[in-house]
Amino acid sequence: MTTNSRRCAAIAVWFLHTAASALLVLAGPALVAGQEADELVEDIAVQPTLLGEGGLIYQSDADIDGGGSMDVLRFDVGLLGTATLSERLRWRNTYFFGVHGYDFDGGGFAAGDPWETVLNMRLGSALTYAINDKWGVSGGGVFIFSPETDADWGDSFTGGGSVGVEYRHSETLFASVGVAVISQIEDDAAVTPMVGVNWLPAPQWTVRGGAVPASGGTAAAGEVAYRILEPLEIGLGLVYHQRRFRLDDSGPAREGVGVDNNLPVRLRLGWNITQNVGLHLLAGVVAGGEVELEDRRGDRLRKEDYDPAAYIGARIIGRL
Repeated sequence: MTTNSRRCAAIAVWFLHTAASALLVLAGPALVAGQEADELVEDIAVQPTLLGEGGLIYQSDADIDGGGSMDVLRFDVGLLGTATLSERLRWRNTYFFGVHGYDFDGGGFAAGDPWETVLNMRLGSALTYAINDKWGVSGGGVFIFSPETDADWGDSFTGGGSVGVEYRHSETLFASVGVAVISQIEDDAAVTPMVGVNWLPAPQWTVRGGAVPASGGTAAAGEVAYRILEPLEIGLGLVYHQRRFRLDDSGPAREGVGVDNNLPVRLRLGWNITQNVGLHLLAGVVAGGEVELEDRRGDRLRKEDYDPAAYIGARIIGRL
């Protein structure tokens, strides 16, 4: 086992222990929805006082065009809190922390281990004003840090602001749309769409979709879910990731920039263990994978596609 793999395994054990402990602490009447903190926005039709979630995902070994291969172990934790400041004004704050442990092997793009463990920390804050029972407007900011473990955190900072509109048609249909302008590591600022929908077309069916600013670009996803029986739900969805991060002073691109974009297609089995705690098992295929290596000025050094890879994981979500 490599040093990077041992580091990731140790963090994974800590995470699983923490998640198991959280199951014993969380209590209260709340609705659990199977969304991923770094992949799909929370159930936007519900406004919890506090939401906590975390996940562990393994992306299996995949060959990289031009030589070499890689596999990835990903885990994350997230918190969302909403405070009602007045009858019409809500204040929402989010915190997300993720760890991505890459294991490269062979030559080509993988030669010299272009990067190992990448961190991502995202803090967001937004105010939403309800114009009436159906319409609302929102505005806020986001701060993101995306460094390799030994990279300079200050050089990995990106951030920006957003504005949006919310519309609640009924108890079964909620939608939002907006735009965020986010700076990028060694690149021009990106204009990022922010959308969300939660639609119940029939008693047992739910359609969810969303996009949020993430490291380097957008985390966007969509899912169609069917409730088999009261505690169990099965969903088919896809997720699009854009990840851009600052590298440390080792490897083939010292203090450069790494990029990893992909499109997982996944099946989700969700189980509402209690009214406020849910466990979600995930399995699928990571398609459309692309890795890129840039120097410290953002000039491209290497860019390659990688083959589809198996995707398996679990998430735990609790609401108060």
